[in-house]
Amino acid sequence: MTRYRALAVAWTLLILIGCALPGAELPDVSLLSFDKLIHAALFAGFGWLWMQALAHRPGARTRWVLTAGVLLALLTEAYQGLLPLGRTADPYDVAANLIGLLLAVSLVRLRARRTSEKHAV
Repeated sequence: MTRYRALAVAWTLLILIGCALPGAELPDVSLLSFDKLIHAALFAGFGWLWMQALAHRPGARTRWVLTAGVLLALLTEAYQGLLPLGRTADPYDVAANLIGLLLAVSLVRLRARRTSEKHAV
């Protein structure tokens, strides 16, 4: 397993575990925007790490990372709403997750495009 793949798997597990913590175990954050920033950062990390881990498959990696990221974003919010964790499903958390995911994937693709343009010149 490559270093990036191991980090990506660990990061994904961190998201799954973190989202499964009971609500009473979480620090009380009064700033709504801080919570959304955390969600965006978690999913930006997910997107970036998986884009790196799948660099050997450039044609399929974007589609795979976006599909997996969207499913993970929906799954984590769904089980927060369904399981007795003292947490609730929040569509704005899903939105923050997707913003972070899209930002990371877009930045990796932009960087790859610029790198290939430099080598082509």
